[in-house]
Amino acid sequence: MLTKVLKSLATLAGTLFLATAMAGPIVVSGDSNIADILDSNGGNQAFFNNVLGGGTSVAVLSTTPSLCCLGNADQLIVDHYNAQAGVSATLLGGPVMAGSLAAYDLFVVAVPELAFGAAAVAEISSFLTGGGTLFLLGDNGAFPGENGNLNALLVALGSAMQIENVTLNAGFNLAQIDAHPLTTGVAGMQYAAAGGVTGGTSLLRSLDGTTFAAVESYNVPEPGSLALITVSLLGLGLMRGRRQS
Repeated sequence: MLTKVLKSLATLAGTLFLATAMAGPIVVSGDSNIADILDSNGGNQAFFNNVLGGGTSVAVLSTTPSLCCLGNADQLIVDHYNAQAGVSATLLGGPVMAGSLAAYDLFVVAVPELAFGAAAVAEISSFLTGGGTLFLLGDNGAFPGENGNLNALLVALGSAMQIENVTLNAGFNLAQIDAHPLTTGVAGMQYAAAGGVTGGTSLLRSLDGTTFAAVESYNVPEPGSLALITVSLLGLGLMRGRRQS
């Protein structure tokens, strides 16, 4: 009996480990202008490529920000990824529904004018659980509605990150770079009039040191929590084995 319990627990622990290992990251930027110079700035290009990692398929949600000053960030991002060898990018019309993201490695959303419904949240959650990467780009305090839509999505996904409706530095400036695999090779990266980002692990900071881009793993249990669950189940299994012996 004890052997069976131990085998069952080992299988459960392995399943939990695989689910944890597969869960993808959420990257949040408080500035969508980092896409404006993707055709000319090597640091910005490196950052977007690092977010994609080893993936080859990108979906970018088609969006229309409330102010025209942001331009067409969605199409610029699609164009950038399509210019990379072996990568295919698609402009995805909404709304996001079950199965919308099944064929993609990276899902990018820049300043969305519409909120995300329950079906979209469920699909994005499934996408992340399967190892996909979510890249959200908000902007400064002039876009409270778009930032609010992204913040609501982050809350629904259980993320601690949020975009602040502030404006950090008008005009293009050099970002301060925090050491992280996602910032490898991004020297010279530029941003413009960003919103701040709280929570997660800081990636990029403004001239005054305020974080405007961060990353967070999606729904990954703490190692201590996983160990506690395993030990508790083991104890229950041993008790059950004694009762039946």
